Amino acid sequence: MRSIFCLLVSLLLCHLVSAGDVQYSVIAFPQGSQSVGVSVDGKIHPLDRSKQSPNLFTGAAPSPSNTYQYVLIDGQQNKPESSQRKMKEGTVGTGNEFYGRSQTIYDVPALPQAFNPIYPTLFTNMNRSNEVATIILQTSNTTGLSTMLKNPKGDLKDVPIDHMTYIASNEVHTFTGVGFSTSGQSSKEFAKQSYKLKLNKFSPKGSPKELLFGRTTLKLRAEATDMTMVREKLMLDCLAAAGGATLSGSFVRLYINDQPFGLYLLTDDASTHLIDNILHGGDWKSTATGETVKGNSMNEQQEGNLEYKGDDLALYPEDTYKLEDKGEDKSIHKNNSLVPLIGFMRDLAALNPQSSEQDWNKLMIPKHTLIHLALNFLSASWDGLWYQASNYYINQDLKTHQWAIITYDFDETFGNNLENMNLMTVPYQNYARPNSSRPLVEKLLGSPHYKAEFETVLKTIVKRFFKPSVMEARLKAWVSMLKEDIAWDRSLQPHSPGKPDGWVAQDFESGMFKTTKDQVGLLEYITKRSEAVCKQLQFDDKDDVPPLPAYTEGRYMDANGNISDRPNVGNNRGAIAPNGDTSAASESIATPLLSLSSMMTYLTPAASLVFIISSLL
Repeated sequence: MRSIFCLLVSLLLCHLVSAGDVQYSVIAFPQGSQSVGVSVDGKIHPLDRSKQSPNLFTGAAPSPSNTYQYVLIDGQQNKPESSQRKMKEGTVGTGNEFYGRSQTIYDVPALPQAFNPIYPTLFTNMNRSNEVATIILQTSNTTGLSTMLKNPKGDLKDVPIDHMTYIASNEVHTFTGVGFSTSGQSSKEFAKQSYKLKLNKFSPKGSPKELLFGRTTLKLRAEATDMTMVREKLMLDCLAAAGGATLSGSFVRLYINDQPFGLYLLTDDASTHLIDNILHGGDWKSTATGETVKGNSMNEQQEGNLEYKGDDLALYPEDTYKLEDKGEDKSIHKNNSLVPLIGFMRDLAALNPQSSEQDWNKLMIPKHTLIHLALNFLSASWDGLWYQASNYYINQDLKTHQWAIITYDFDETFGNNLENMNLMTVPYQNYARPNSSRPLVEKLLGSPHYKAEFETVLKTIVKRFFKPSVMEARLKAWVSMLKEDIAWDRSLQPHSPGKPDGWVAQDFESGMFKTTKDQVGLLEYITKRSEAVCKQLQFDDKDDVPPLPAYTEGRYMDANGNISDRPNVGNNRGAIAPNGDTSAASESIATPLLSLSSMMTYLTPAASLVFIISSLL
């Protein structure tokens, strides 16, 4: 009986597919009287606005025998996409596509894992590498928005966003009461601004907290100084592949009130939730998360170099060490926020480089710091922790009393705007800025034990992924994935006053591989840097490093917000594997892989019933 029922289910599924039960879904911005449809083998089928977003159009239509394309319908003035799409046989739903973009999911090779994560991390789709998602903002406060855009440097209040929608191929998330503002310092000089999103900023008191991938605060980084727009994303992925706790990032298109604002890198911003996610496995109830301080460099005399100058708070300029988040430390307030960090600097100053590992471990997990230093050096992050004593967070664990350093802000890496070209080949012993004090680096590398471990970290990272033979395939995949979005981005008129970035669409691909407009190419930099390290430390870049042990920590969030201790559940496929096995991570996804709840979105009622029944058999 069971076998007969299975056969009937299979026959019904085949009938539904052959009858046209493919659910199409596309993001579009029709104007005026336009509507949206899908042309299947030359016949147009209208699509309906989704309840999730007025810019998402869905509907059932036949499976194409050949090709399909989306169409803006306007009587005799229909506007089809410029390219035709193909569909794999047996596809049930297209996932969320974008009108005018020829492909949604790309095969982007993952970076091989050099070390397992030092801290238990929450792995989420915030770290997508193989597609461009979409963020759509709607605000009725057009006056406030216009004022902010015209005066991005002004000290203005956040603009309330009535509705925010995040759409990726396999998930849609909606939010209300979001705060929106410009972001950054030097980035405000450019016409294409960077922005910050604060979820729940204007939500009613007592309402449930809304999160995107476990985040409350996010940045939209314009990457105006980087013609490739991928340096920061690559650096974040390098840190993850090296086992370092790191911010996540993924590419998104931004629209505000139906107007295009451009291509951005969506990244984390400092918050208690961020630290919970990247140091405590997404335990949002953790009581161990202490304060997070941002290290900054104002000039060569005022820099966040962690040098102990005494216990007097006045000895530490306010802009050099800035409290970003109190965490769960109820004793922290504005006037004493630097007291714990000064204690760290005092302990660091008193530490003998020859001290035992046990003494070092009271202060921090040294290997984690070495990983961040190694990638600061390898990427020539001249605006970062080691060279500039800037752009890092330092967080205290209230239970272990250890401190963790997390570097960030990586647009000026891999040779970008590099004034001292020697940084591309300099030995690490000479990497620091001349006449600078770097107590943390000097103490760690002054220890014979940790100096040897640092060199092992460098060698392992180079052997595993920091070399052209690995990076080239990833960069080529990103060229394919981003070229349409880059061309679109650079065709847009800016919404704010400021400097133009000076890039054209052709600079994107050229700058990936070779010197363009006096900026060293990304792959060109990696080639020279890795070759120099191999020569200096006398090794080759062949990956002969022993396999990593199985990774058993960390947790995983799927597209529906479900958290599991198991990797690759739900929609987690395509993320960087934390266990060193990149087979799952680098697997090509030709069409979105839909979870059960996502699948219900893309099926007709009859097909949904059959799918549920067949899933139970």
